[in-house]
Amino acid sequence: MKGTFFCFLLALQIVSFVAAARGPFLPTDGTSLLAQEKLQKSSLPFTIESKEGLMNIEAMLEARKEAYDRGVSKIGSSPPNCENKCYGCVPCEAIQVPSKSHLGIQYANYEPESWKCKCGISFYSP
Repeated sequence: MKGTFFCFLLALQIVSFVAAARGPFLPTDGTSLLAQEKLQKSSLPFTIESKEGLMNIEAMLEARKEAYDRGVSKIGSSPPNCENKCYGCVPCEAIQVPSKSHLGIQYANYEPESWKCKCGISFYSP
């Protein structure tokens, strides 16, 4: 009795290993595998859906490049416009300066910086 039960469990285990190794089961929603392959081949490759409809990869890359050129996806802040900020002093240019912290010694490797307008030895707020 124990031997028969052991053989049955062994056969069941082998069948489950074979089923797992074969891959996913066939769909049971009524569509055939051939119909699914045709559906996948007929759809447009590399598309995303947007408000305008479908956009292919070339259009998506072009839109990303335009956004980068406008500065939308650049990391960090951009320098301010220092025109008329130095009260007539010329040349007035934007520079980054470390922010003064009231905390003293910092253990993190982070020092905040801000933008200032500089003319000669004077600094002005943008």
